[in-house]
Amino acid sequence: MRVQPKRIMCTVDFSDFTAETLGYSVALCKEFNAALLLVHIITAVDTYPGQERMTVDHVKLQEKNILSARKQLGNMVENLTIDHEIIVLEGNPADKICRLALEKETDLVITATHGKSGIKKLLLGSVTEKLIKTIHCPLLILNTRKYDPVSLTDYEMKLKKILVGCDFSPDSKLAFDYGLSLAQEFQAEVYLTHVIKPTEHVELKASDYINIIPGNFAHWNSSDYFEMQEKVTAKNRDRINELRKRLEGQLYYMLPEECKHWCTPHTDVLTGEPYKELVQFAKVQEVDMIVLGIRGHTLWEKLLVGSTTDRVIRHAPCPVLVVREMGG
Repeated sequence: MRVQPKRIMCTVDFSDFTAETLGYSVALCKEFNAALLLVHIITAVDTYPGQERMTVDHVKLQEKNILSARKQLGNMVENLTIDHEIIVLEGNPADKICRLALEKETDLVITATHGKSGIKKLLLGSVTEKLIKTIHCPLLILNTRKYDPVSLTDYEMKLKKILVGCDFSPDSKLAFDYGLSLAQEFQAEVYLTHVIKPTEHVELKASDYINIIPGNFAHWNSSDYFEMQEKVTAKNRDRINELRKRLEGQLYYMLPEECKHWCTPHTDVLTGEPYKELVQFAKVQEVDMIVLGIRGHTLWEKLLVGSTTDRVIRHAPCPVLVVREMGG
């Protein structure tokens, strides 16, 4: 599966990191010869009964805000040579972005998270978290806490190492397809990584966890995988090492033979808390992008969104690309 985005949406909020988000978006548009949709959502202000005068003032204020936003966006892209469109809307940011992405047949949405937590997140909610749960297309998230502000003209696209988290579900296969396609486009190294989580934290059956493409797993028993999650002792060391090798072989099985001609593939099996292991691995290997696949409104979403995916996004040293199958 070759990924060729033709319409890329960049959402900006005029923070100090808007240039970083836009710069990343423009660089990808140039790489794929894609059109840019530059979007800003103005949050609507609630009014109450008996505030008619304020309602009129609010309408005028919002009209002024929309005109001001359009002008700012226009100034930001006035020297761009790529196809682009400026869109300013009023309403709930996550809802508007999702609907607009569908209407415009967007292939990729790029946004930034400021890493808010605690009481701010409880009061304001998380636009990024809502987008992860509802967006129909891949979502690329930049954690602005990890970057120093840069200007659009200074931005340079670097994508030399890509990490794909794999749990052997159809969704992680989709993430792998995206990651491999990007690796081909940028001639990058790709790290296909699986994390074995300790048994006491696993609530799913192994038959659900390993529901994957044909290969070695077709001959696995449920007990095999759970054995790998046990504490290694002198007694079971050889057995677990054997199972780990089979798991590494399964990762290698996913790699098409031809990919070795245009990228450098790696397979790695880690043990521990998934988000910690993925983030630490990304730091050590100096990864430029992490790609994760999640399912729709199912048990998996409850386990991953707000858990592994959310935590990886908050702590990752690089952008995180989230892809999901809709209707799952």
